[in-house]
Amino acid sequence: MNETPRLSDTGMPPSVAFWIRTPCGRAKYQELAGRPGLLARFRLGWFVLIAALRDLGQPLPQSEGGGGGNGGGGGPAG
Repeated sequence: MNETPRLSDTGMPPSVAFWIRTPCGRAKYQELAGRPGLLARFRLGWFVLIAALRDLGQPLPQSEGGGGGNGGGGGPAG
């Protein structure tokens, strides 16, 4: 199943999870957050700023497992 990860399942602070909304952005955040050093922290901050600006137009992921009730389904009929 291709479920959207919940904010609590991302392993990142809720404030950052709110601003970085795409799965690829969250994966990159996890990668950058694991790096040591001052330059790595600077790059992480820069990434969060740019990612937050880029993701402003993206919808928020589902905060809890249920759907919005729009009947979209998305899975194969069978």
